Amino acid sequence: MEMSDDIYANAETIRNIKSISAPDQNPPTNPGEQRSGRRNYRLTAVCLGLLTVLLLIIITALCIHCEYQLLTTTHPYLHSDSIISVADNGVLNDTMEKHSTLSETLNQLQTNYSSLTAERDQLQTNYSSLTAERDQLQTNYNSITAERDQLQTSYHSLTAERDQLKTKYSSLTAERDQLQRMLEHSCPQGWIKFSSRCYFVSKEKKTWSESRQYCRERGADLVIINNKEEQ
Repeated sequence: MEMSDDIYANAETIRNIKSISAPDQNPPTNPGEQRSGRRNYRLTAVCLGLLTVLLLIIITALCIHCEYQLLTTTHPYLHSDSIISVADNGVLNDTMEKHSTLSETLNQLQTNYSSLTAERDQLQTNYSSLTAERDQLQTNYNSITAERDQLQTSYHSLTAERDQLKTKYSSLTAERDQLQRMLEHSCPQGWIKFSSRCYFVSKEKKTWSESRQYCRERGADLVIINNKEEQ
């Protein structure tokens, strides 16, 4: 029975190793990293569970084989029916109990796997939705940016046009003021200034049409003076 005791000791060691397995004590603080850590932990647990089941099956088979070999070696003259009866009363019952435990473990692992698969699908759906929303927001941002740039260009164009009109206005105002000063302070030689106006009195006798033409040639016009003071 020494070999059998060693095998059971090895099985107990494996169970102890499984029982002390624990997740990382410093989980990530980021929500996305926490979900990823939980997912990795569950997958690791599934893999460890499957390996444990496989080891238990192998250990059980080895135990049955060793006990059978031990019985046949210790009692070589026992009848085969007696050997089968002993195995049925001891090892077979223990094997059936272990098989039941393994079945429950497999069912639990399958349930965990299905849960992880559903969670993964939900996360994939959420990711796709967020990606579509992000793309829509990026499109809206690009559209608003293009509109802003267009308005900025129009603003610069209108500002330049306004500045140009201001320059022209200032130039025309200066020219007007200069002409006004010229009219107010000086008259051509031989002309008479009266109340900011310049008059020219010709001694030549001409008709009305000829006199008017004469005045227009000099940049003036023929007028009739009715004001006595001005006369």
